Amino acid sequence: MKIAFFDIDGTLINAQNGMMQPDEQTKQALYAFQQQGNKIIIASARGVVPEGLNDIDFDGYVLSDGHYIIYNHEVLIDEIMSEQEVQKQIDIYQKYQGRPMFYGHHGQWCDCLDDELVVKHRLMFQGNNLRPRDAIEDYKASDVKAISCCVLFETVEQMWKAYHELENDMTIVAYDHGLIRMDVYHKGFKKGTACEYLYQKIGVDKIDTYAFGDGINDCEMFELVGHGIAMGNAVDALKSMAEYITDDVDHQGIVKAFQKYFHIQ
Repeated sequence: MKIAFFDIDGTLINAQNGMMQPDEQTKQALYAFQQQGNKIIIASARGVVPEGLNDIDFDGYVLSDGHYIIYNHEVLIDEIMSEQEVQKQIDIYQKYQGRPMFYGHHGQWCDCLDDELVVKHRLMFQGNNLRPRDAIEDYKASDVKAISCCVLFETVEQMWKAYHELENDMTIVAYDHGLIRMDVYHKGFKKGTACEYLYQKIGVDKIDTYAFGDGINDCEMFELVGHGIAMGNAVDALKSMAEYITDDVDHQGIVKAFQKYFHIQ
């Protein structure tokens, strides 16, 4: 049995280009891979799978960079931030002009939905600027039941200052280019170590594990699987450590890699 992990944004979909679901050939390739007795797993910083992927029967989900893990409909990991962790973040983000968006199973907490940076984030990941209907805008730390926090900054300097005040207490994935931000979680897994945990738990050898990705947060995942496959649109740092670079997300990169590795047409 083989197992393949898939990032979402820039790998399965491309919201910025209006591609909110994989094309039919990609869906058929994923199904054919499963029919060979293999498993397909989402591995994403997102806490919720976008609607465009709901018609694909994934075997498992490594969400929130590994802080919410489901396999065969069983929840294996579900790490909610404590009130103290939330309050510490709120205080630090205020200090460095961060715009936090806390995400949980049943909604999100954000008091800056119309901020320019938050709007840019929605356009990047939703492909539109629709305000989330489930967002709570007036909240205190004790109200927040979050798995993750995405916090946006105007400058790299602000981000790194906040990072260094939190790094001993939280797990953080920092993005210091493009939309400057951090994804912050309860101390524990990152995406790569979470994927390793899952394939070891279900008894798959490392040599039979594959990962598809495009972003900087996929680097650790590539280090911990047997085969790292970068999309053609991936960042250079990921391409440099990939075993294979396929075509980009808009040109059936997954299909072409499946043809090479699994002889699936």
